[in-house]
Amino acid sequence: MRKPGRVFCDSSVLIRYFAEDDPPRAFAAAGLIESDATLVISTGVILEVVHVLRTKHGIGNPRVGEGLIRFLTREQVELVDADRATAVAGLKWTLRNSARRIPDAIMAAAAEHAGCDAIATFDEDFASPSVPVRLL
Repeated sequence: MRKPGRVFCDSSVLIRYFAEDDPPRAFAAAGLIESDATLVISTGVILEVVHVLRTKHGIGNPRVGEGLIRFLTREQVELVDADRATAVAGLKWTLRNSARRIPDAIMAAAAEHAGCDAIATFDEDFASPSVPVRLL
């Protein structure tokens, strides 16, 4: 069997892997994630995973954050629209400060990757570990 080279992972693969709610699919997801394939994901995938794990599976923020850190620090994982180290640092920051801010940290990593000077928002509670927040 030919090993996959670069594989973009949809959020459903990561959700099955983390939630382990559907054993055959969780097993298939683990097989891919623990293989030698380069796993390509986006910040959008991460945000959807966080949302579904929290709302549909009732998994708490610290556990979600810790799982994402373990996943993103795997050697073969590539984050296409943010710096992986910045995203991991942001996740660690949320675990120290407020794990409910995981999406803010992921968006901040994307903003930093894009070279943004600020993040514009109407969300008065938006928290960024790296890029200044500007309330509109």
